[in-house]
Amino acid sequence: MESIERHISALVAGDLRDIEAVFINGPRQAGKSTFAEAFGRGYRHTFYANYDDINLRAAEIAAPGQTFADIEEGLVVLDEIQYVPETFLALKVKIDQCRRKKQRLKFLLTGSADIMLLPRLSEALVGRMYVRTLYPFSAAEILGERGGFLAGLFAGPPDPARHFSRTAVSRIIPRATFPQLALEVEDKAPWCRNYLSTLLERDVRRLSDIDRIEIMPRMLSLLANRVGGLLNDADLALAVKASQPTVKRYRILLNGVFLTFLLPPWFKNLEKRLVKSPKVYFTDTALLCHILGFLPEEIEAKRPDLYGFILENFVASELSKQLALMNDGKLYHFRTGDQKEIDFVIEKRDGSLLALEVKASTAVSPEDFKHIRFLSQTLPQDFIRGIVLYQGDRVIRFDRNLFAVPLSALWE
Repeated sequence: MESIERHISALVAGDLRDIEAVFINGPRQAGKSTFAEAFGRGYRHTFYANYDDINLRAAEIAAPGQTFADIEEGLVVLDEIQYVPETFLALKVKIDQCRRKKQRLKFLLTGSADIMLLPRLSEALVGRMYVRTLYPFSAAEILGERGGFLAGLFAGPPDPARHFSRTAVSRIIPRATFPQLALEVEDKAPWCRNYLSTLLERDVRRLSDIDRIEIMPRMLSLLANRVGGLLNDADLALAVKASQPTVKRYRILLNGVFLTFLLPPWFKNLEKRLVKSPKVYFTDTALLCHILGFLPEEIEAKRPDLYGFILENFVASELSKQLALMNDGKLYHFRTGDQKEIDFVIEKRDGSLLALEVKASTAVSPEDFKHIRFLSQTLPQDFIRGIVLYQGDRVIRFDRNLFAVPLSALWE
């Protein structure tokens, strides 16, 4: 497979200078194992164990911690560690032992499940481990660009003299995806079918006791057709003929294996009634297109009713990937009871706000900024700037802190 530089590499290197262990979670097939192997080559001594191997897993379960008990220096890579929860306490004991003996031993852990679904790991290694998320390729990674769109917007306004390419997003979606799907697979549909089958029948079952796995494909289809919309568990439960608690539990598992994610509402006391339901998105837009039954390049022509939401999902995914590389900033959506809506709001710890709207058009008007302008006028002390992402090639200034910016600025 072609070697693509992952932007998370410098962050992980910095983390391991500060602490003993880094846990990299993220979707299955996002490239965690490949990254870990490549990262390990930077150490003189690296020990690698993949607990996806049933024999190694059985040995580790029988004697937790024996895999790395005698190692005293270098890097220990423990791949797919969620399969051996018995090891978490042994890992804590080993790290504490290294601290006492001042041994130069570091641990790089990977897992295809959200750490929130692995409480034994997070509790055992609190204060001993940082957590990073590795997503499928970002558009910047696959195109060999540096990225940094969000960080740049917080640092200063976009340059109106700058021109960007008019690359069709439908050409980027099949590349900004899982490494194997982007670089190796010719026939995408069988790969996507097998991926979803493995995820639901293997990974989800391992994380929780699922008694009605047959409703999962129907749930996925419903969520795909409602992407970018407000989540309503009661409607989902009615549609799949299951109880609301069951649907909520299964939906949390879909988030836990990084198939979907929820965008929480941003709210503050604005003297307005704010909608407090999250919106649902898919981590990978190419996979979302497969679930909908179309190739990315077919969506605009064959499902124009969904194209804007597919575009919004792509931007949500790209923003999530960029925020994973920043140590400050969370992604939200914004909606008031009287239908003032902004696709994305990013808030930093100091309260500063960045607002972004996505438009599937090559033209932008002042009307496109009306809800962003409302937020800027309501919270002038926190508002940094507002952006309308559109399918043009020029940065256009509409006000002191309001800009139309080409979609390709996400990766160029």
